[in-house]
Amino acid sequence: MRQLTSKEIESLQANGCNADDWKNISVADGFNPSSVSKTSFSGKCQLGTYSGVTEINGVPFQRGINNARLHNCVVGNDTVINGISRYISNYEIADGAILIDNCEISCNDSSVFGTDTKIAVLNENGGRSIPLSPALTAQLAYLAVMFRDYKVFSEKICAYLDEKSRKYISRPDGAPRGYIGKNAVVIGCKKIANVWIGENATVKDCSSLENGIVKSSAEDPSTIITDVIAQNFILCNGAKVMDGAIIRNTFVGQNTEVGLGFSSTDTFFSANCQAFHGESCSLFAGPFTVSHHKSTLLIAAMFSFMNAGSATNQSNHYYRLGPNHEGVLQRGSKTASGSYVLWPAVTGVFTLVKGKHGGNLDTRKLPFSYLIEQNSETWIYPGSSMKSCGTMRDINKWKKRDKRKTIDENSDIINFDVMSPFIVAEVAEGFEFLTEKQHHQRRAGVNYHKYGRAKMHSVAVDEGVDLYAMFLSTFAVRLLKSCEKANLKSLYEKASSYEIDKWADIAGAYCSRKKLFGFIDKVANSNDYSNVIKSFLSDLKNGYEEEKLMWGLKFILDQRFNGNIEAAVSAEAIADIINEGETAENTLTKMINTDKEREFSQFMQVGYGLDGNDPVGDFNNVQDKDNVADIPVF
Repeated sequence: MRQLTSKEIESLQANGCNADDWKNISVADGFNPSSVSKTSFSGKCQLGTYSGVTEINGVPFQRGINNARLHNCVVGNDTVINGISRYISNYEIADGAILIDNCEISCNDSSVFGTDTKIAVLNENGGRSIPLSPALTAQLAYLAVMFRDYKVFSEKICAYLDEKSRKYISRPDGAPRGYIGKNAVVIGCKKIANVWIGENATVKDCSSLENGIVKSSAEDPSTIITDVIAQNFILCNGAKVMDGAIIRNTFVGQNTEVGLGFSSTDTFFSANCQAFHGESCSLFAGPFTVSHHKSTLLIAAMFSFMNAGSATNQSNHYYRLGPNHEGVLQRGSKTASGSYVLWPAVTGVFTLVKGKHGGNLDTRKLPFSYLIEQNSETWIYPGSSMKSCGTMRDINKWKKRDKRKTIDENSDIINFDVMSPFIVAEVAEGFEFLTEKQHHQRRAGVNYHKYGRAKMHSVAVDEGVDLYAMFLSTFAVRLLKSCEKANLKSLYEKASSYEIDKWADIAGAYCSRKKLFGFIDKVANSNDYSNVIKSFLSDLKNGYEEEKLMWGLKFILDQRFNGNIEAAVSAEAIADIINEGETAENTLTKMINTDKEREFSQFMQVGYGLDGNDPVGDFNNVQDKDNVADIPVF
């Protein structure tokens, strides 16, 4: 960079420009003063070179600076800055960026772009608050939130995130400036204050953006458009916030969409979430958490792979000492329209909640259940969602709907496996629990069972036992088939020393509790905890299949053969597992197909052919072909 020549200063002044001190303005070699007009400069500014035009929606704009006021700014090459009604202050604007018809873009000397904010997820009193950081992933957020009883560990996770934040927002020259990245587009915004904007991001027609980071890339650009109000926020690559959304103290994960007037406060959204119309407060939304409908309130809860029906509501307001209660709907759960759950509560995986439930439920040992309100009571139908075509459709669609274009160390780890040790263990526990209930009902001749404040029909218990057994048999046959080309005996021998343990679902990633708590101890006792964290996350992603295999073989060995390897590898035993598993899988498939056929029955076609044509033909012509196709089991 060099200082302006006297001739360049004269040209700039002739173009309607002024400066409090022209000596503070430096320019790149090749600078042409004709590219800058009607602009006021104050403080120290650096200008690049500008030539040619940039088209925006087919409209050409001359590159350069026109009708603006710049204070302490660095402006890169071939930018378009046009029509800044107030000022741009303390910003670095990278090559090719476009800033048109904005009012105020400013950054103060002490800004950390919202990274000094704590997000009060789950606990509204702040007991599980996590630092807002561009390094957050679903797994790091979970680790920071869920282990507050391990104080040193929790503090080190938060310190790791703080360190990553500082590195992300630091400028090479150490100057306290905001940043607008290469080829970013910022148009028609009223106020942008202390916001770091990444390359190729689009920020248009926003009301107010304060204290935030918009991560973005050329491969997966982010978007904030139309009447958005945002304060203390971070957007990840590919995220979209739009259409009157109001977000405060909010993290928006990769390719997550928030819009249509949705309001979020103290919310963490993982990747591939959708939030429209409704409201969230103190929400931990794991991957694929979806809320599409008005009057839906998601509060003080943790979800993942979840779909909230219209007017879904949870409450933690039956408290005496403040909003301390929280709820968890485990992976794959759904709520029907108008559903209500009183926190604290937790459900098993893939649970459907219909109606209103005030019994502080804990149904973890009854996965794949329906929770149905009948006469103001909660009735549980264990395993029922296992035979639902809707459940299977959900399971098979998520992987297809992963919209992330770039996946790196800063991306959420998303494991789509339904037959994971975490879920298999829940099903196995449910099978044992229901078998005990079944024995009791046969001895006592009861018609229903109490489960906490809920009830189960004896017929539902019988069906649950059968469904859980089929799931476990399907798991066993699939695991053995994955070992067909390997030496089964040597695998069993290796697995025999594996310690069977419960697993955890860490916001979309699976991990054995033994490994998890070993990691917690290692972080707490290590000075080099950053590398410990990185290594754990890498293993979480890359080591799952091997550990699942060992766990699964040990599970089969213990459950079916009492640890006897010779019995397990006999031809008869293998044939039994295969026959049982294939029969179970076929039976489940028939159940799902029967459920699917119900959706295509003549009764369900009643609303078709209203124009006088054949209802069947009308029905068939408008169906989603993906719905018509066979739905794989798990």
